[in-house]
Amino acid sequence: MTEDMPRPGAIAPADRRAALADVRAGLASELGTAVAKRVRAFEDGTLYVDSTMSGAFLAWLVDSVLLYAVAVAVAIIYGAASDDPDRAVGAVVIGLALIVVLPFGYGCAFRDGRALGGLLTGTQVVRMRDGSPVGLAKAGWAMLIRAVFLPFLFWAAIDGVGQVRVSIDRAATARLRRGRITRLP
Repeated sequence: MTEDMPRPGAIAPADRRAALADVRAGLASELGTAVAKRVRAFEDGTLYVDSTMSGAFLAWLVDSVLLYAVAVAVAIIYGAASDDPDRAVGAVVIGLALIVVLPFGYGCAFRDGRALGGLLTGTQVVRMRDGSPVGLAKAGWAMLIRAVFLPFLFWAAIDGVGQVRVSIDRAATARLRRGRITRLP
């Protein structure tokens, strides 16, 4: 569903924005103004604290650099150790294949949405629908998209167009959920 077309039974976008603004104002004293400004609601109305842009970027950067470094290192090792006369071509093919395969496997290994980048930055990738973990079925694809295609689609991540997953601030969201307001009214 788009911002302009709410799900049946859901509150209209303008009403949702007004309710969220009221909730943020009420939470400013508990969470602090800066954190309260990052409070958002999942599609089901449950509140969460969005990660900072720098936190999400750093998590992506750590994971991407790690994956690319492993792919390049394996390609270099193959190129140096191989006796094949076409070892340079083989190294490039291996490197490119690993750039696709490694993110998928890495994502599946961290299906709770907390890969190394998320652990270092205190963020977690969750489903936009209800805040549940990404899960095994989607985790590999999510990491593949983040590592390989996100640099080309970064504007969509900033704008939130067609957002299916979101990166949350785990510590601030935990503080929010210990409080008195956890859902949109």
